[in-house]
Amino acid sequence: MYALPAPTVLTVEDDPIVRADLRLVLEDAGFDVCADARDGVEAVVLARKHRPDVILLDLNLPRIDGVEAARRIRSERNVPIVALTAHSEEGFVERALDAGASSCVLKPFGEEELVDALRGALVTHADQVINRQRAESRQTIAVMLRALGQPEAWAADLEDRMYRAGRLWREAD
Repeated sequence: MYALPAPTVLTVEDDPIVRADLRLVLEDAGFDVCADARDGVEAVVLARKHRPDVILLDLNLPRIDGVEAARRIRSERNVPIVALTAHSEEGFVERALDAGASSCVLKPFGEEELVDALRGALVTHADQVINRQRAESRQTIAVMLRALGQPEAWAADLEDRMYRAGRLWREAD
């Protein structure tokens, strides 16, 4: 039996005590903290370098704030981001979500709430990736059916059967 690797997480928090606490909480919950950033600029650099599975990003950061850091990270890579903030103003949280954050956890937070938010972001992201891949697979099957003179309406059923068999169809480059 094979064990799945622990999901990697990049934590971004300017307060060193909170940053250390986050590392302990996340490692106890089974995450692999691949790096800790102290500000928004470092977050962008470390996200590029470590390519974490998920990012926990404080929004109130020095140099560039978490909203701008999220925007820059998401412009380079589709990675789930959970925002962490003490600001409960709707506009501030909305800006973070618009910049690409999957969800927002308000400080002070409970450990279970934080871990659940990260796990939820990972599940939602995986679902989105699979749905996108399946749509591409359906489209490829439809193109093949059209080329064979068969009804494109069959594509959804064929894709579903292939997916259940563990296959996705890709258009040849």
